[in-house]
Amino acid sequence: MFAGRFDHALDEKGRTMMPKRFRDRLAISEDRTVWMTMALDGTKHLEVRPNSSFKAYFEKISKLRPTPQVIEFKRFYFGSALEVDVDAAGRLLIPQALRARLGLSDKITFVGADEGYFEVWHPDAFDARFAAMSNQSGELLLHLAELGA
Repeated sequence: MFAGRFDHALDEKGRTMMPKRFRDRLAISEDRTVWMTMALDGTKHLEVRPNSSFKAYFEKISKLRPTPQVIEFKRFYFGSALEVDVDAAGRLLIPQALRARLGLSDKITFVGADEGYFEVWHPDAFDARFAAMSNQSGELLLHLAELGA
């Protein structure tokens, strides 16, 4: 599972060290690459999936009936995905195009989000989103209760 917030430096080449807990999770699944793509929820961040999680998600989505929305989702999500190697030291290279979209230059925030993926944010953007979510905590808890959580 990917959980927690981790702030890291980003060097001038776009490399950053993955959080140790995330590296440990990749080691368990024997993933040596991750897939990065822009998130679709209207916020500016990356969704990052280990190779095995990305393949499983791809297979799940590929089995859906090809409605116009599913086709658009696949085009955007999978069409913009980039496979990135995790080097022996546990570093990731955030491609320049993705760094530019997020305004990343020297700092980066990793956010554990789920069993199968984590997120990459500009620290200021995540802080603003976190503050906004904190103001909606009652609504979020109510929604989770309605879903049976």
